[in-house]
Amino acid sequence: MTRLARVGLAILTLLAAFAIVGPWIAGDPNAQPDPVNGSLLLPSHAHWLGTDQLSRDIFARLASGARISLAVAAIAVSVAAVFGSALGLAAGAAPGLAGRLLQRLIDLGLALPRIIVLLVVLAALGRMHYVLLGVVLGATGWPAVARLVRGETLRLRHAQYVAAARALGAPPARVLWYEIFPGTLPAVLVASTLGLADAILLEAGLSFIGVGIRPPEASWGGMLYEARDYIGSAPWLVFIPCLALVAATSAATLLGDALRRSLQPETR
Repeated sequence: MTRLARVGLAILTLLAAFAIVGPWIAGDPNAQPDPVNGSLLLPSHAHWLGTDQLSRDIFARLASGARISLAVAAIAVSVAAVFGSALGLAAGAAPGLAGRLLQRLIDLGLALPRIIVLLVVLAALGRMHYVLLGVVLGATGWPAVARLVRGETLRLRHAQYVAAARALGAPPARVLWYEIFPGTLPAVLVASTLGLADAILLEAGLSFIGVGIRPPEASWGGMLYEARDYIGSAPWLVFIPCLALVAATSAATLLGDALRRSLQPETR
């Protein structure tokens, strides 16, 4: 593993630990112990990252936002990986008309503008739990994974070890599941790691415009939305969630690129 990959993995591990442990340490992210005199306080021993315009502790909201934002992204890439892998594997293995129809379905999914679809769906569904938001994001992110898996399936169908398995009398389902499917996993892993950064940014953008995670729940995008009017008087309200977003997306990108170079050396 390269140095950049280790850095990316270390940052993601620290953020995941922060998302798990941070809310227990920080307490209620919506608590307002001093709503009169406690707004926009600078970092101190009482409030490690200061307070926002509503006297809420920024560290507590950042920790709660980490749990929600990272959970949404993890659910989204998991759903996209499972559904995209299944559809791509079927599209690459199905013969004749069935394979062509599945290919056209993947092409249709790639042609649809994801952000427009998400805006329509989220506007129709209204307020939702962050788990459901992750499922919705994943349900619109599968086409890229499906295209990769289909391509790998078509390539591996002609591999020598697959031909040997067929010659030994292995049924098509066994060949597909035990011989071809494992060969597609490196591409799925790379796509999922890189997709984690996209999912984090997408959730933050949707929350920023008010159709993702909505107040009073904390998310990094929602923190940016609430701080937009205080960028001059309290710039740390914007800087802190921005730093968290940059750290998470950069780490996922570094790790994904390192995995791509390691698992798919022919694409260097």
